[in-house]
Parts: sequence; structure tokens; C-alpha cells
Amino acid sequence: YYRPTELPERFEITLQSWDTAVKDTQRSDFSVCTTWGVTNGKSYLLHVFRKKLEFPELKRAVKHLAGLHNATVVLVEDKSSGSSLIQQLRFEGMSNVRPAPAIEGDKIMRLNAQTAIFDSGYALFPKKAPWLDTYLSELTSFPSTSYDDQVDSTVYALAWVSENRQFAGTVIKR
Repeated sequence: YYRPTELPERFEITLQSWDTAVKDTQRSDFSVCTTWGVTNGKSYLLHVFRKKLEFPELKRAVKHLAGLHNATVVLVEDKSSGSSLIQQLRFEGMSNVRPAPAIEGDKIMRLNAQTAIFDSGYALFPKKAPWLDTYLSELTSFPSTSYDDQVDSTVYALAWVSENRQFAGTVIKR
């Protein structure tokens, strides 16, 4: 965990990772964006956005949050609504939008593959944030939770950092 005073003065990149859904009904999944500051091999979770949105609102939210956090890289899950979202955002000039890494295995295996990053202290969470309890509850209760959208967003972000070795910590292997 980190305190606000322990954040680096600047990050090499600000990474956003989106797990998207397209309906805002009560039983629908959430669209989730985790925002990470990455530097010196460490990924600092800076913000979590979690809301049920329909596609037009989702597109506006991606643009708004990317601007708000000055995102260097915006990852979007390249499935279902995410594929259309990537195409539309790129067409509209958001050149920092990329497909999230394609990761082998089921959701449990994908999260387990990131365990070394958590255990080694390369993924850091704030000590306090209004969204932190919900985020940690989902992350630590998975796969026994109703939702896994924050888990997916986190896995995509950490997998991208691992694949881009200039940002990864020393224990992270390609």
C-alpha cells in the first residue's frame, strides 16, 4: 500500500485498462476502468471507475477519464462492445487506445498468473480511496463474487506491464 506522500513525482506512463459492458440493467456487468501510474517497475493503482453504462455513455467515459488522468495508454478488452469501441475511438483520433493483451486460460488462471506481481510488491494500492473497499473485496473474493470486472481490468493492466519489459519489475518474466 502507499500513502499519497509516497507517490513518485512523475510516472513513466499512465495506463488505463477497461473491461467493458454495454447495458445498464440491474443484472448487467459493470464497465470498469483502472488507472495505473507505472514507474521503476512498480504499478500504482490511482483510480477505479466502475459503472453500468450503455455504449454512448461508455465512449464518453473513456474519453473523459483518459483526459482527466492524462492517460498515455488506454487498453480496451477486444471483445464484444470493446472491439467497436476501439475502432470508434481510434477513428476519432485517440491514438493511445490499444487492445488489451490476449491472455491464455480462464479467468482464474489469468489472475493467478499475476500473483507474483502482487506478492513481490510491484502492484501498489492506496491506503485510502472511496472505491478501495469494493475493489479489494472483488479482487480477494474472486472467483466467488458476483462480478469480476475489476479483476479483469487489473489483469489486463498488469499483463500489459509485464509484456512491456521496460516498465516491468525485475521478477516479472515475459
